[in-house]
Amino acid sequence: MFKLHLIWRRLDGKLWFRPTFWSVAAVAVALMAALANRWPLPAGLPNIGQSALEGLLTIIASSMLTVSTFSLSILVSAFASAASSATPRATRLVMADDSAQHAISAFIASFIFAMVALTALGLGYYGDTGRFVLLGFTIYVLGYLILALLRWIDTLSKLGRMSHTITTVEKAALPPLRNWHLAPALGGREDAPLEMPSGVRVHGERSGFLQYIDLAALQQQAADHEALLHVRVRPGDYVAPSSVLAVLVGPNPPDAKALQAMGQAFVVSRDRTEEQDPRFGLVILSEIAQRALSPAVNDPGTAVLVVGVLTRLLIDGTHDLAGESKPDVRYDRITVVPVDPDALLRDVFEPIARDGAHMLEVGLAVQRALALMATNTKEPLSAAARIEAERAMDHAQHGLRLERERETLSRWTLRPGA
Repeated sequence: MFKLHLIWRRLDGKLWFRPTFWSVAAVAVALMAALANRWPLPAGLPNIGQSALEGLLTIIASSMLTVSTFSLSILVSAFASAASSATPRATRLVMADDSAQHAISAFIASFIFAMVALTALGLGYYGDTGRFVLLGFTIYVLGYLILALLRWIDTLSKLGRMSHTITTVEKAALPPLRNWHLAPALGGREDAPLEMPSGVRVHGERSGFLQYIDLAALQQQAADHEALLHVRVRPGDYVAPSSVLAVLVGPNPPDAKALQAMGQAFVVSRDRTEEQDPRFGLVILSEIAQRALSPAVNDPGTAVLVVGVLTRLLIDGTHDLAGESKPDVRYDRITVVPVDPDALLRDVFEPIARDGAHMLEVGLAVQRALALMATNTKEPLSAAARIEAERAMDHAQHGLRLERERETLSRWTLRPGA
């Protein structure tokens, strides 16, 4: 089940997958109309002429070919804009945008439907009843196209803009943060040992970013060996064959086949993904702010906007809307090392504080954000916010030139334990 889910997640994010799926469906629908040939046309229904259908389908085919080509060129420009104006790490998220993929799929599938139907009409594939059913399918396709075009117009007004890219990354970053709050150990136990435990060490087979961990498979392996498995890495970490992914502690040592199976439960690839990694979406947003603060762009307003988005994510994403809840523990034989809140905030806010150290508005935004996190989140995240506020203040004290600005910023400084 985990492998099927993983394959689906990877395919669903590809730009070609949905158009291919709906194109196959369009071919099936166009040919299915001929199944109605086995029944005579009911009395009272008009006998649709072949020329009328050919004219309608020709219009759809010719117009959708143009629209599809135009839309794909717009998407390419939007992806290039996201990579150049925001960060290359945001491109994959923009490519997976549902609105764009839905529109492209509708246009290409409609074109293929019209072409297949025209060819079948020319070959005499449809009888009287089949042509009537085909007309119904064609009217439905036209109505669907009108709605898709209206949605596409709304998408075009936003696609490629910085605000749309930031919103897309924010939407992708929120679910992993919510999952981290509900299951800090990915469904395992939180009592991971601080030091490396003694036992049989599990290693991977390749270098790259850890994307997923199949905890269900690891739970089964631990149960088969009547052992406890300590996972020592988290999705988002960069690992190599020498990295210790997990340690199996129990009376029954695993054989080489079991060790290989445990290693294969850790999915490693060249790219970092956000599904099980609550940090990656935040890091992408931080990179957008860093690009905005670069001398070539010099857009502190975007950096301040991103700081606000980061604050909203870290507060809302870790806020228990249903009241106090217990962490979800589904795998009682597995412990997982926790996310370090101090490292998380350092990776996200310190680059912004460093690159915007000479800008009072950026310093104020960072200090206000960390102050809100210190009072609206729980330990240990709130303590990490206080520590990060002190680090950000150190950058600003060295970057701001005027004493008046330094005094203004000092009034927002949070100290550890405050």
